[in-house]
Amino acid sequence: MERNITEEQKEQIINFGAFDYKSEKISHILMWELKEVEKLIKDKKSEFHKLYMKGLHTRDYVLDEKLFDMSRSGDLKALEEFTHRLTQRK
Repeated sequence: MERNITEEQKEQIINFGAFDYKSEKISHILMWELKEVEKLIKDKKSEFHKLYMKGLHTRDYVLDEKLFDMSRSGDLKALEEFTHRLTQRK
């Protein structure tokens, strides 16, 4: 049975994904057992996994959006970084 996650914890878990925190750090912050956190992160059906991945993907989206906007205004370093991020995904 999956743990009940509070609204505050949901926000934290999204942030953990955005910050790319690993299981050990997450377990210390939430004060949950490491094995439980590891299991929940790996379980693609768990709410925990979905929240964590939302944070991870939102972070990438926000970074890409910012770099794209900066590159459109002529920032060559931003364009270079944006292009680099695109090629990393292929």
